[in-house]
Amino acid sequence: MAAEERVSLAHLPLDVRRQWYGVALSSDLPQTVKGKFGYKAPSPLATTLLADPIVLWRDLLGNARCLADKCPHRSAPLSLGKINGENGTLECIYHGWQLDGASGKVTHIPALLDGKEIPSNAQSRTYPVCEQDNVVYVWAGPEDSAPSDAAGAGPPPRDVDDEGLPLLEKIGYVCQYICVDLPIDHSLMIENLLDPAHIPFAHEGTIGRRSQAKPLEMKIKKTPRGIRGEVKEGYFNGFEAPCTIVLHTPPKPGKMDMWQYVNCTPSAPGQMRMVYRSYRNWATFVQWIPPLRRMFDSFSAKIVFQDYNLLLGQQMRLREKGLAWNAAIQVDNLPVMYRNYWKRTFGKTDKDSPWWRGWDGSLDVEDLDRLGVFSKDFDCNGCAVPHRPHHPQNSLEVSGRLAPLRPQPAQGYPWLGFLVAAAIGALAAKMF
Repeated sequence: MAAEERVSLAHLPLDVRRQWYGVALSSDLPQTVKGKFGYKAPSPLATTLLADPIVLWRDLLGNARCLADKCPHRSAPLSLGKINGENGTLECIYHGWQLDGASGKVTHIPALLDGKEIPSNAQSRTYPVCEQDNVVYVWAGPEDSAPSDAAGAGPPPRDVDDEGLPLLEKIGYVCQYICVDLPIDHSLMIENLLDPAHIPFAHEGTIGRRSQAKPLEMKIKKTPRGIRGEVKEGYFNGFEAPCTIVLHTPPKPGKMDMWQYVNCTPSAPGQMRMVYRSYRNWATFVQWIPPLRRMFDSFSAKIVFQDYNLLLGQQMRLREKGLAWNAAIQVDNLPVMYRNYWKRTFGKTDKDSPWWRGWDGSLDVEDLDRLGVFSKDFDCNGCAVPHRPHHPQNSLEVSGRLAPLRPQPAQGYPWLGFLVAAAIGALAAKMF
């Protein structure tokens, strides 16, 4: 344990505003459709980053654009508008004002008289955007900053193996993608993914078995952008600032390889967006067979929502002033180190906090935590019941009751999953 205690977090950035954050998959970004206008045109993509409301789309040339999600006219959300099919601008739904994605300036006002000039303050804030490995990254720095202003920032880091080779370009590898919003704090998911001891219990029925539980020792080492811990040679859980998890979990070291990159992007206090990539060189044929690919995706979603169900309960206790960590043991040292980093960055609530302060800068972090939060839900008879967020992708959820932590027996054709698993195993055996 003495060696691990000497690992420092001093190399990690404390300014988590001047950073790139993965906010979407490239394939999810709505594109300009030539000739489509008004209600027939596609809508942009709305999300939040560090509680900043933002809106994204692709312009006429296919460039990713990002603006603050507020019209400079009457403060209507620009995300309610449409992508103008003539020029690729974002058109506000309220009065049809059109905004250029590169500059944020209003370029056309339908109700403006000829000879009148567009007001000089008719402009929305722009956010720098960069696409890397099929992920859309947004720069969250102050409006007067740019990625080049931050020391060593440059473009977002690529998803690479230990030799620095981009995984997306490795021959024989395919990639699975998931992007999902979750009403839990991003710090809880990061700690969860840095914790190998929870797998035999929280993931029983999917990737875990109680019989696999055993004493674990976490050996920690420093990496250029973060820290990583190993409980078994060749396998590791890693954290890269500000919010990326890197997992190396090869099913068969030397033959069957698997790398997972997870952006646990902080949408707001108590809310996150998970942008997940899983690279593998086995069962690659699944990628080209839609029914099998959907089964892979469904299985991965079950694993995510096993974590989601328990983290939602943990977040409830934290809202009740419980502690993220009470008693900790030797295998907890990696997530405990992360929590200490979080306290100095995302956990700050003073004037140096990285969180959005509202359009006028007067909101407190506690106000953000309450925005959009309701204490009661309602059943089909209109009766109030304890609030529990419904998530449409949570296959473990049972309507009207707390969701079970274990997957339920398959409905319809339970043999299909076993057949697919057997086929994948047989083909993998032949391949390797």
